[in-house]
Amino acid sequence: GVMNLKEIATSDTRLSALLFAAEDYCADLAGLIRTTHRREMLYARSALVTTACAYGLQSIDLASRDHSFVCMDYQDDEILRHECQEGREMGFTGKQAIHPRQIVTIQEMFRPSEEDLIRAVKIVKGYVEHAQRGLGAFGLEGKVIDLPVVKWAERLIARARSAQMTIPNVSS
Repeated sequence: GVMNLKEIATSDTRLSALLFAAEDYCADLAGLIRTTHRREMLYARSALVTTACAYGLQSIDLASRDHSFVCMDYQDDEILRHECQEGREMGFTGKQAIHPRQIVTIQEMFRPSEEDLIRAVKIVKGYVEHAQRGLGAFGLEGKVIDLPVVKWAERLIARARSAQMTIPNVSS
């Protein structure tokens, strides 16, 4: 599992995602005490996200605050939204659903926000304009934009496209 993430991530070219299997992780750690805040799984979840990103894979979250680790209360949209938000903040690109009614909420929560998408488009456009003039880092809306920020913007736009979102045409 966690100790072999690199080997798992590179094991097959058909692999498209790593999924955090919280039940398996907890079962492997006999002394693990599960809590509602999930700090006991922070290392494993973070390692999975980092490894998935390093190898160009999606990272799918399973953790849930109700100790069931998949949002078992499939009718409670508030819990599901909270879990999705936490997963996004950790860098997960998706979450497992156990019921069809969860899919729309999960897709909505993991798709880029319109605000982030507009900002990403402005960043990429600004970068292209500056690069054509032989310039590197530049300022946009009071913030320094350098290559790591451009990479973030390009990835966000790619995620928006995969979610079939319309990419706005904005000026930089």
